[in-house]
Parts: sequence; C-alpha cells; structure tokens
Amino acid sequence: MRVLIVSPYHFPGDGVATYAFNLSELLKRNGHETAFFAMQDERNLPDPNSDLFVSHIDFIELSRRKGVLAGLTVLGRVIYSREARRKLGKLLDRFHPDVIHTQGFQHFMSPSILFEANKRRIPVVHTLHDFKMICPNTSMINDRTGGVCEACKSGRYYMPVLKRCKKGSLAASLAASIEAYADVLMDVRGRIDAYISPSDFLRNKFIEHGFPKDNLHHIPNMLPEDTFVEKVTGGDYILFIGRVDPLKGIRELIQAARQTPEIKVKIAGRIAPSMVDEVPSTLPPNVEYMGLKSGDELRSLVAGALALAVPSTWYENQPFSILEAFAAGKPVIASDLGGMTELVKDGERGLLVPPGDVDKLAQSMKRVVANPDAAIEMGRNAQVYAREKHSADAFYRSVIELYYQVVDEMGERPPCDH
Repeated sequence: MRVLIVSPYHFPGDGVATYAFNLSELLKRNGHETAFFAMQDERNLPDPNSDLFVSHIDFIELSRRKGVLAGLTVLGRVIYSREARRKLGKLLDRFHPDVIHTQGFQHFMSPSILFEANKRRIPVVHTLHDFKMICPNTSMINDRTGGVCEACKSGRYYMPVLKRCKKGSLAASLAASIEAYADVLMDVRGRIDAYISPSDFLRNKFIEHGFPKDNLHHIPNMLPEDTFVEKVTGGDYILFIGRVDPLKGIRELIQAARQTPEIKVKIAGRIAPSMVDEVPSTLPPNVEYMGLKSGDELRSLVAGALALAVPSTWYENQPFSILEAFAAGKPVIASDLGGMTELVKDGERGLLVPPGDVDKLAQSMKRVVANPDAAIEMGRNAQVYAREKHSADAFYRSVIELYYQVVDEMGERPPCDH
C-alpha cells in the first residue's frame, strides 16, 4: 500500500509527531510506501515533498496582535485553506496514495484537504489525539476557570462564547465557535471514512457526543521494539517529560516538589508561552529544567529516573510519555483522569492521584522514593503490560486491516462530487 501521512509537525517533539514517525517506519518495515504532508517549519526533518508542505502559521503570534486582520487570517486558515487543498492535490498527483492517514490537521491545514481526498475517492483514516472534533477549545478545559468542561455536548457550540473558555477571550471563543459550526456545515465528520481512538476513554467520549460507535476503532498507540530496555533498573529522581504546560499539571508538580525538598525532580520538554516566566527562573533548588530532549539524550534521562510524573489536569488520551516510561521499565505517578487510568493501574504499574491535588502528589512522590524496590517491581510490571498491549506487531495488524477495509468500502460506493 501507499499511505500518505498528514501531520502538522514534521519534527520530533510532541505525541502527534511521534505517532506519525512511528507509523511511517512501521509501514515501511512491512513493505509499504509512505509520504508526508505537513506544515513548513525550520525545525522540520528533511523530506522529498517539503516543497508542497503548507505554509507556516504562528497562531500564538497572531493571537498577540488581537486585530481584525489577525482574526480573519486565523479563520481563513482553520475553516477552509485553498492553499492546503491545492498543495495536497499536487502531492496526490505526485505520490498516488491508496489511503490518507490524518491527524491534527484541522488548525494547520483545515478541512479543505478532506474535500480533495473525497473528490479523488481516496479513503481517509483519522487518528484522534484530542477532543477537537467535539470541543471547540480542543481540550475540554475552560481556560478561564481551569476546570474540565463538557458544555458543548449535543452540538451546543455557542457555549464557548458564553463561557469565554478559549484563552479567557471573547474573540478567541467566538472564533472557536464559528469554526465548530463551519465544520458542521461542511460535514467534516462525514468526510472521514474511519476514526482511530488510542484509548477507550476517548472513544467513549466521542460516542457520548454523537459519533457512531461503529466508525470509532480502538487501536492503542504502539511502542517500537527498540524503545524497550532489556534490564529494568532504579534511579534517583522523579522525571517529567512533555510539553511544559499548565494542562500537564506542571505547576502542581513544582508545588509538590517544594513540599518535598529532599526529592530531586527533573523536567524535560518545550516550554509553553504561558510558562516562560516560571520555567526555569522560579524553580525551587531541587527541580532542574533540562530543556527539550529527544533520541539518546531522552532515553538516558528516562533510564536514570526512579519514576515519571504525569500529573495532567485534563482528559489525556493515551500519553506517549507514559508508554515510553513503561517501555523503559519505569512506574508512573499519574492523575486519576481520562485515558491515563487505562494505563496506570494503581499500586501495580504506578500510582494514581486525584487531579490537581498537590498534597497527594507529594505523598506519592515520597512513597516511591522511600520504597525503591517496590518502584522497580512496578516498573517491571509496567514493561510486561506494554509489551502485551502496545506492541508494534499488534498495532500493525489492526491498522493495515482498517486500511484494507476502507479501501474496499470506497470501491463499493458510487462516485460522488464534493
């Protein structure tokens, strides 16, 4: 098969990019051909089709301008991008894929690419990494209050305007609502042939919000074989890896570290704009910011940890940080929330704490450090679980079966003009 992978970022860093690169390597290893369609970025890895990548857009910079022109630029990009459709069309002429596998395309390429795929009768498989298709604010978090919010259930996409949930801003919330209603008018949901949900939690949320369950396929994220370590060992610090963002519970982790000055904590990842004034300048002495790490540097950092902390305060789907910790034989201290509860079995593969509870997080950190042998045993359990449930072979079988299914179904449908 020839598979075009659509992913906004073409450089290592976040879970979406990790998924895309892992998928490509796995497919190529099994004799298939892959190509990428992404956004232009100076951090991108070399790619033979980079000339057809969609132009870069900096939503953070545009939000700072807060002008009418900036708002129109954002809406023009996220609702229907002629540039994205035109460039995708050229790439389809060049590569001729059997299947298009998308993820995270909405903001950066817009649904216009689906129109081009539908016109050419190329089936689209979409992996869900967040709640974008049922929550205009993407995360099911009210940015103004910081709490979990499901007010948009049943298609009430006007709720962001009433709650100011997007960045606490009326303008941003209005834009999010407009985008959501535009997606409904363009039938974005119906233009995708099959959805992959890495976690049962995410799948169930989408069903609750009106998605047909027969079109939502639960396929857990995979771990490449080379991510597993042969020997499980202990360590001497608690590690956080991922985006340094309030939604990831990073502030709660720092507060918990202040309560446990005897415990070393290391933080690795890209700093969100909202935290540049806090990390690393205001960290307590026992917390060290390591910067963004990848490859051997990241593996070495994980290997030296006693446990990883994933204290997110939003509905995580299936974090790669937890899976990568498990592959390295490390237990995880995670929030008892969302898809994390499917991975971290309390007391067996790590510890679960109430989301946002700094005291309980600090207690769990103390418990792990005080019982290193127990931590190592939980790490072994976690690695066994990861091999059983997240192997590359199992992932490949499920995904390739889904590809053939959507190709066969496309062949049975009458042609349509989109």
